[in-house]
Amino acid sequence: MTILVTGATGNIGGEVIHHLLHKNATIRGLVRDRQKATKLQSQGVELAQGDFSQPDSLDAALQGIETAFLVMPNDPRQVELECNFIDSAKRAGVRHIVKLSVLRSGELPSAFQQWHRQIEEHLEKSGMSWTHLRPNMLMQNMRWFTSAIAQQGAFYHSVGDTKISHVDARDVAAVAAVCLSESGHENQAYDLTGSEAVSFAQVADYFTEALNKPVQYINVAPADLKAARLANGEPEWYLDAEAQLFECWQAGAGSAVTSTIADLLHDSPTSFAAFVQDYVQSHAQDFLTTVGA
Repeated sequence: MTILVTGATGNIGGEVIHHLLHKNATIRGLVRDRQKATKLQSQGVELAQGDFSQPDSLDAALQGIETAFLVMPNDPRQVELECNFIDSAKRAGVRHIVKLSVLRSGELPSAFQQWHRQIEEHLEKSGMSWTHLRPNMLMQNMRWFTSAIAQQGAFYHSVGDTKISHVDARDVAAVAAVCLSESGHENQAYDLTGSEAVSFAQVADYFTEALNKPVQYINVAPADLKAARLANGEPEWYLDAEAQLFECWQAGAGSAVTSTIADLLHDSPTSFAAFVQDYVQSHAQDFLTTVGA
């Protein structure tokens, strides 16, 4: 059985491939640029070039595939593009798709949750079996704040002291690999969280300990955060969608904790404290300019 992984050179897709290689799975990676995937090819991953906006390329890439992992970056055309993939997979005779979705898909008024639920529904109606993976905010999103932590000893957000059950993308990828390579997960939706909900003030404490230098979390008004990020070149559609989600978080929508990762992996999910220690070590060069260094 050959498993197709989309986003093969991305953070989660790459981790899914890493876990599947350890399971000795036969893997085809979908990429837009073969030149960026030479390492995967050297590891024995077959490469297929494709673009979600070009269904013909997807049709070719999916030939001979039984199971596929569907992930793509946030995009204003998310629904259209992921549904293109689902339709191509159906035409190619794919039997099972594991889709990366978001926590509380369809339940919250934020655009991200609404878009992902539309895609989930399209997949559910396709006739293929499906598995929806619904992670909370990824710990790896702290990369957005690395520069500020390094330069100012602080990072900024607008969710106050609310607590969020952040999850490590590597744990999400490990769950995806299980669902892709083992039976019993068909037509299931899995909510994926860390083992605890933490505030950004707690996250700042974890960075303070890992860096051995003071790090602060500074809460700012949503309008000020948006203005700063617009000035940094981020697209307004994305910032507006995030603002909707931040409002939901402030109301406690992201604080629920599930045991799903432990149940499926038979191991505890990565704690945020452990993630920060690992992140600081693996990105040590990025933190050399931390205030006081």
